[in-house]
Amino acid sequence: MTKPIDILQRYWGYDSFRYPQEEIIKDVITGKDVIGILPTGSGKSVIYQVAGLLLDGITVVISPLIALIEDQVTNLNRRGIKSIALTGQLNFKELERLFDNAQFGGGKFLFLSPERLQNDYVKKRLARMPVKLITVDEAHCISEWGHDFRPSYTKIHQLREILPGVPVLALTATAKKIVVNDIATYLELVNPVIYRISVVRPNIAYKVYHSGQKINALIQHLKKDQTAIVYVKTRKKTYQYARYVAQQGFKTAFFHGGMSYDEKQAALNNWLQNKTRIMFATTAFGMGIDKPDVRQVLHLDLPASLENYVQESGRAGRDGKLSEAIIFIDNNDLDNFEQNYLSLIPELDFVKKVYHNLYNHFYIAKNEGKDLEFNLNFTGFCKRFQLDIIKTLNVLQILEAEEIIKTTQTRKFFPTVKITVSPFEIRSYIKNKRKGYQILDFFVRSYTDIFYLDTKINLKKIAEKTGLEPVQIENYLKELQKKQIIDYQPAGDIFLIHFLEAYNDNLFLYHSKKIGRRLRLKKSQLKQVLAYIKNRNKCRSVFLAGYFGEDDVKECGICDICLSRQHSMTEQEVLQKILSMLQERCLRKDEIQRNFNTDITPYLDKLIENNKIEMSSGFKYCIKNV
Repeated sequence: MTKPIDILQRYWGYDSFRYPQEEIIKDVITGKDVIGILPTGSGKSVIYQVAGLLLDGITVVISPLIALIEDQVTNLNRRGIKSIALTGQLNFKELERLFDNAQFGGGKFLFLSPERLQNDYVKKRLARMPVKLITVDEAHCISEWGHDFRPSYTKIHQLREILPGVPVLALTATAKKIVVNDIATYLELVNPVIYRISVVRPNIAYKVYHSGQKINALIQHLKKDQTAIVYVKTRKKTYQYARYVAQQGFKTAFFHGGMSYDEKQAALNNWLQNKTRIMFATTAFGMGIDKPDVRQVLHLDLPASLENYVQESGRAGRDGKLSEAIIFIDNNDLDNFEQNYLSLIPELDFVKKVYHNLYNHFYIAKNEGKDLEFNLNFTGFCKRFQLDIIKTLNVLQILEAEEIIKTTQTRKFFPTVKITVSPFEIRSYIKNKRKGYQILDFFVRSYTDIFYLDTKINLKKIAEKTGLEPVQIENYLKELQKKQIIDYQPAGDIFLIHFLEAYNDNLFLYHSKKIGRRLRLKKSQLKQVLAYIKNRNKCRSVFLAGYFGEDDVKECGICDICLSRQHSMTEQEVLQKILSMLQERCLRKDEIQRNFNTDITPYLDKLIENNKIEMSSGFKYCIKNV
């Protein structure tokens, strides 16, 4: 009789399982329903793949991300395990062909999105197939209290009706108790066995570094012979940061959702083979990718939730060796986070107002509008109904998540600016109070990356801070563009809106209960991110574990908080020791840091502010000759 370890050795080349992989496999192949809350790097995909190969039939895998499905199918087929993905806009003949291949061609794994399950033909074909296991990946998506709720997940239970008696394996990296309960309820699991591993990993040093120049602080922490992932919020930041850091002598790459398949594969393969070391990426990167030697996971933008952060940081140190997960913040990040995220979460009444105005804008009558499409002049719409632009954008995202509308952005509607001259020239321009200097002064004080990146700007905020009229600001920006001091890209404002539901007060009332819970959850998640960043007393690992309801985690001893407790030098002693070290020669930050048990970033910043030291072009700290 074939054993789980035989399959693991044959297809993956490993000699042993990690806990609790083998325990879960044995449970599901004996017909038990199982929930596995296993952090990133625990080998969740290996569990259902080994189990599926042990069972005499097909394993259906429900996954929310097309890219993840494609990666899993490619990897399985490469190992000689026949797998099929029902992705893309498949017509009836294509669906029929793929199902025939799965059912009669020796298929072992059939991957599909939860939305696919709503297709009647899909359900009929699944009912006739020899399905022996149902796997629900990213199972937290089923809960409104999860960090990535997908309404379509709540309908997966229909599989239990058409495939009675087939065991269900629900997997996720993070889940609070309320989410686990929702998973069991919505999937209609029968006495599920629950396996949970702590969300924090003892080999990861969680840290938060404050710096006036995040990109320079990042460069100080990078090591040319080690692998790192740097997460940023926008696609544009991935390649602009990658280009800048490459100019400092690092081997960089970038990865985002807008790249072609071939571009993604080339970037990924070069990184996996260590031809490049530093990968700048948006948050989706890394799911399903098993690269064990990632030494650093670094965030240049604050994560949207601690759930996201734990999942992303968990891509470091999968080989068990000491690794770092660092969030870099500057003086404006916390204010911007509160102003641009926390304070702009709309209230339910505002969501309702936008909902009504959206239908009224296109003169759609009550109980009509389903499947209609219109181009929306977004800024014109906001102006007509006196709506805050960013809050309204958030509402459109909420209405889309609730499957009331679907949006396609055909042009960007945020203006962007990048300063194209040196900081020295800007300081001179501001000092001499040349035309538009107030705007440049605001940019330098508010956007630390504006010398490196095309940066979204808020014209309303500029007007408030400078006292200039919006028309003046526009004119100054155009003039600064002509002088080649800045690269200014005005906003566009077009959305394509597809109404998925008819205009109906009662229907919105049904949605409003879920929307209200979603808004409260989002606000709570953002507040917890701020609490984590501002925390100066509690061990980072203990803080993260406590957020997920784990009360028995010990202090890690390696995070920035724990290291600071081991430090007994006074501030003046630290400053003096740094100056003494720099008297001999200029040093990189990592060369200085290894002599201290506490983060030296604030001390370096203070010495720079006091004109004691300066940074050279090679990102080394030197004694300043006054």
